[in-house]
Amino acid sequence: MVGNLAVNDSRKTALQLFAAALLCAIGTTLLSLWFFRFYADIDGGRSPHSLFVVVASVFVIASGPRLVASFTAKHLAYLSLIGIFIGAFLAVAVPAWAPVGSGVTAIAGTFLEIFVYKSLLSLSNATMRKVFVTATVGGIFAGSTLPLDAPTALFAASVCMALAVALAASRLDLGPGTREGRGAPLGARSPADHPARSTGRGLIVLAFVAHLASANAAPLGPGLTGGAYLAALALLWLSAIAHDDTSHISLIRCLVLISAVVCAMRLSGGFGAEAVAFVETALGIIVWTGIIVVALDLATYAEVPFSTIMGGVYLLLTGPAALIYLVSLAVPSLPAMLSSSLADAAIICLLVFCGLYLLNEQSLDDLFWGAHDAEGTNRNEDDASPATAREEAARRPLPRIPRHLPPPRLPSRRPPTPSPGWPPRRS
Repeated sequence: MVGNLAVNDSRKTALQLFAAALLCAIGTTLLSLWFFRFYADIDGGRSPHSLFVVVASVFVIASGPRLVASFTAKHLAYLSLIGIFIGAFLAVAVPAWAPVGSGVTAIAGTFLEIFVYKSLLSLSNATMRKVFVTATVGGIFAGSTLPLDAPTALFAASVCMALAVALAASRLDLGPGTREGRGAPLGARSPADHPARSTGRGLIVLAFVAHLASANAAPLGPGLTGGAYLAALALLWLSAIAHDDTSHISLIRCLVLISAVVCAMRLSGGFGAEAVAFVETALGIIVWTGIIVVALDLATYAEVPFSTIMGGVYLLLTGPAALIYLVSLAVPSLPAMLSSSLADAAIICLLVFCGLYLLNEQSLDDLFWGAHDAEGTNRNEDDASPATAREEAARRPLPRIPRHLPPPRLPSRRPPTPSPGWPPRRS
C-alpha cells in the first residue's frame, strides 16, 4: 500500500510539473512572438529579444547564487512574474516607455523560465528528461500556432506564466545544503581535472553554426510545422532519453549531423524551400531543447550552482543571435552574407573540425562530469588512495559458505615421504 501511494504521488508530481513546463513554454513562445511583432513596426523587424536574454543570462550568472542565498526561489519566481506584468503594462499603455517595458518583460521572462525549470530537479533524471522534452516541444508548437494578435498574445503569455509559477511553486525550494541542486556531487574534482578549454570552444562554435543553420527558417504551414516538431521530438527521444548517455555524445553528434545536412541541402540547390525550412525548423527545436535538457541533467550532480549553469546555457544559446544583431546595426548586409553559399560551406568546414578535433566522447565526459567507464562505475573510484580502498574492503562482508558443502581441506604441513632410491648412494 505504501509503495502504491509513493508511485501515485510521483506520477502526480510528474503530471503537475509537466503542466507547469508546458504552460511556461507556451508563455515564453507567445512572449517572443509578441516581441518580434512589436519591433516589426518599430525597427523593420530587427528584434533585440536575444540581446535582452543575454543581459538576463549575464545577470543570472553574476548575481543568481547570491539572490537564491538571500531569497527563496519561490519568492524570486513571484517577483519575476510581477516584472512581466509591469513590463507588459509599460509596453502597451505607455508608448514612450514601450522599449523599456519590452526589455523588462524579456528579462523577467527569462528569469521566470529558469525558476520553473528548477522545479524539475525534484524528479528523477529519466522522468525529468521526458517531462521537459515533451512539454517544451509541445508548448513551443502550441504557442507558435495559436492565431492570436499581438495584444492578446501578450496577455495570454502573462496568464500562462502565472499558471506555470502556481504549479511549480511547491517544488522550487528543495531544502538547504543542496547547492541549488538535488543531490551531492559525484566526486570532488581537482584543478587538474577541469575540462579542456578546447571542448568549451567546440561547444561555442557548435552553438554558433547551429544558430546560423536554423535562424533563417521560413514559416511553414500547420501540417509541415507539426511534422517538423514531431521529427525533432523523435530525434530528441532517441538521442537524449532512450538511454543514459553520460557524455551526451549522441545528442552532440545529432546536432552536428543535422546542421551539416541543412547546409548541404542549401548548397545543392536541388531541394525545395519547404524541405529546407522543414529541416531548419526541426534543427532549431533540437538545439534549444537538447542543450537545456543536458544542462538540467548536469545540474542534478554538479558542484556549480543551478543559476550559474542555466545562465551559461542561455548565454550559449542566445549569444550568437545577440552578436549578429549588434554587428548588423553597423553592417546591415551581414544577414545576407550569413545566408550565402560561402557561409554554408564555411559552416560545414567548422562542423567537421569540431566533430574531429574539439568534441569527442572523452572530452565531453570530462566537461559534463559524468565520467563512467564501460562497466558503469565512477572513474573517481579508480583514483582512490590505497587506504581508502582498504577501508572499503574492510567494510565489505565476507562471503558465506553454504552449510551443505564440506569444509575446505587444508594442505598438510608434513614433509613428503622420500621415494625409494632417493637420494642416490655414492660409490
